[in-house]
Amino acid sequence: MNKIHKIFRMPDDSVIKELDSKMGKIYGKSGVIEKIENDLDWRIESTIKRFGIDPANATSTSIRDVLLGHLRRSERVLSVFLGGDGDGEFSNFDELIRRGHDLMKPKKLWVLKKEKFREILEENPPPNIMQKFGYKDGKELFRKEKLEEIASSLRFMEKSEWMHEAFDKGYSDLTPDDFEEREAEVVVLSGKWLEAALPFVEKKRHNLSHLKELGIIFIIPIKIDKRGELLRVFALYLHYLYEVQFYSDLFKMLRERNDNFSNGVISLLRGDVLDSCPEPKSDASYNWLIVQRYLAKDNEFDKRLFIPHVNPEGVHWRKAEEALTKLDQKDLSLTFGLWFDLDWVGGYFKNNKRNEEKLVSFDLIDTIMGLVKEDEDLEYLYHQQEALWNHLFTSYAGDGDKFEKLVMENLLRGYITLP
Repeated sequence: MNKIHKIFRMPDDSVIKELDSKMGKIYGKSGVIEKIENDLDWRIESTIKRFGIDPANATSTSIRDVLLGHLRRSERVLSVFLGGDGDGEFSNFDELIRRGHDLMKPKKLWVLKKEKFREILEENPPPNIMQKFGYKDGKELFRKEKLEEIASSLRFMEKSEWMHEAFDKGYSDLTPDDFEEREAEVVVLSGKWLEAALPFVEKKRHNLSHLKELGIIFIIPIKIDKRGELLRVFALYLHYLYEVQFYSDLFKMLRERNDNFSNGVISLLRGDVLDSCPEPKSDASYNWLIVQRYLAKDNEFDKRLFIPHVNPEGVHWRKAEEALTKLDQKDLSLTFGLWFDLDWVGGYFKNNKRNEEKLVSFDLIDTIMGLVKEDEDLEYLYHQQEALWNHLFTSYAGDGDKFEKLVMENLLRGYITLP
């Protein structure tokens, strides 16, 4: 049996035992951890048996090989589905954007007015962009470049220190009147930005990102000619379509609370996470930290990864994965349905190379990232581990809209108190 504490890379099960004891009393449930661990093993066994692997003889290498192979086949079919040729370089971003929009059916957003964004940057022009193009002031910048491309390029051309300083100041007096309803926008950057964007692609491990406050998703049109890259781009696009909606709803929530609107917006955009979770005020309650970033990308030993917490990023990815499974209704050969409800699943298996066990993630996004980096023998685990924390939470407190509502209502505070 795979033990949850081992998957979380904990030295023992003391944290999980304490969580189970307190959450079990709050919700009148027993045997939750054992049920999850049994379900974990069942999902692993049923998945690898589909590929003809005997669970008794499974190794981390054999499992990784069949999962990556399955994705390669799905990607070839996806390429054709999105207007590509199945094997060569993919460049049909218009069709990718259209198909993704049809799958997610995004609602209108409530986001920052472009006029306000332009006003802020005209007063404090981005220095690296100004230097690269030789513009004398912010007015010339916006006269000669598209606002959507300027906004997108900030993410990869300006230093984070300047970004924080400029927008902490620029957004400090925002009011609800500075926001409006608008459709989500997708921008494919023109070639003039490509050279400056490449270091961003290498650091972030993907070629698209978004600006939550503007409801803009941007794509850096690098060559998509490597295994896994098309899957990564399409999945991320679906993820971001949901995430900008999530933050739009949070901005609306701030408006309704009518309290420190601008400070709330700035905190959400920074992705603030508390250094620790406060102790509950009584034995009849339990606190869960909210971690709205993938901390493991910066430090896989961050102490907050080892305490009970939930991660809204896992919610956004789950929505993207649910959308991908809908493609099977249009073309069964895509076989994305295999991955449904495996986002939280992972397990230890014998390692062929060394006499030790190795953790394998069955999460779709971890596996896609592993396919992209297959030549470098890099594997990813953090999406699965964060999804497992979310699954633990919902196994006690309830899933679906209830979980998301609790996250949204408590995100600015930084933790959820149950019940």
